[in-house]
Amino acid sequence: MRGIETTADHELTGIYNLGTGDAYSFNTVVEMLNNELGTDIDPEYVENSIPEDVYVHDTCADYSKIHAATGWEPEVDFEEGIERACAQYTNTAPDSGVG
Repeated sequence: MRGIETTADHELTGIYNLGTGDAYSFNTVVEMLNNELGTDIDPEYVENSIPEDVYVHDTCADYSKIHAATGWEPEVDFEEGIERACAQYTNTAPDSGVG
């Protein structure tokens, strides 16, 4: 949220990546999700219909552009982000006091 608020506060236009700058494989992300959710789900692979010569195999959210424009940098690493995203589906979610 802080990154989105920063772009609004600076009235930025264009495309800005928000991320940690670290790349993780699909299998690693599935493993992290399984660990957090207490599941043991195997990834399912499907045929890729995108031509090999244009398919982007590896991606990584490089935040250098927004950092240069605003000084923004990530405060939450990817692992903690996974934990926070999964917490709402487990009993580790903090009580919001609502309800």
